[in-house]
Amino acid sequence: MIKMMGTAFGRNVKFFLLLFIAAVTVTSGCTMPGVGPATGGGQGIFVEIFQPTLGQTTPIESDEPVSLHLEVVNRGDYNNAPTVAELTGIDTTEWNLYGDVYRDLGLLLAPDPEMQTEGGRGRADWDVITPTLSRNQRMTYEPIARIYYYYETRATKPVWFVTAEELRRVVQGGGTLDTEATVLTSGPLSVTVDTGQFVKAREWRESKFQLQIRIDNTGGGQIFGRDYPVAIEVVWPDGVIPVGDCPRQIQFGTGIYENLPPFLSTPAFGRYVRVWNGKYTDVTCEFQVTQPPTNKVKKNFEIKLGYIYYVDAATQITVKGFEEFV
Repeated sequence: MIKMMGTAFGRNVKFFLLLFIAAVTVTSGCTMPGVGPATGGGQGIFVEIFQPTLGQTTPIESDEPVSLHLEVVNRGDYNNAPTVAELTGIDTTEWNLYGDVYRDLGLLLAPDPEMQTEGGRGRADWDVITPTLSRNQRMTYEPIARIYYYYETRATKPVWFVTAEELRRVVQGGGTLDTEATVLTSGPLSVTVDTGQFVKAREWRESKFQLQIRIDNTGGGQIFGRDYPVAIEVVWPDGVIPVGDCPRQIQFGTGIYENLPPFLSTPAFGRYVRVWNGKYTDVTCEFQVTQPPTNKVKKNFEIKLGYIYYVDAATQITVKGFEEFV
């Protein structure tokens, strides 16, 4: 049973080895946001369309109505992802926007390979009036749709715990300690989990090992919040306990999520870590073995990340001033 607290130390601890399965990686694709009828985003919320409504071509004359159309789809594994779009990149008073810059795109379902269904879709439109320009003046603008969403990435790391005697029998018999397929989820942040291959211990005080977690931003966008915060939770199996905090508590102070877009909530679990420059970070947890195996046993470590992410998609509109005909 997976739990958050270790059991009591055993009195008679045998010689044993901890054999760790090679590092596993949660991967996600990466597609940078484009310009024009733009698409963008990685294995999370993907922008399929952002452009003026069909039938509208540039250049467009001053003081003409324009509708900017956005379509997104959930391509990752997190279900019911809250998603919000913001129109930015232009002065919405100059463009005379109808309504608010934010659009609630709803809770987007994850794709279901078993049912052969794609992920949930979100759509939005912004109705604007083009700026007033002088006669024969021409300017090109670049409206941007910024898509914010809450997402989670999960990894399950299987670890073999085996005694020295049992490992010797396996090796002499020409066998191996194969593991089952690791459960991975896709999202805009990728996770790599590493441990040492062997940890030898004679007594419980020496039975320590490290769990190394690497977080990389691979989604083509950015983590929202001051210092790029990511909530991380590590759930360990029975028979081990962390030495100190896992992960270590970091003080962020107040205002970590200033100017949070409407309709979004922040992670409600774990502890926050900083992602350096929004690109990557490393987290190391040390564990103490409290119950060495009598033979061999496979146990799982569960890692969960929670974060708010955003991607940008841009389009271009050329506006021309009124023309006078003689």
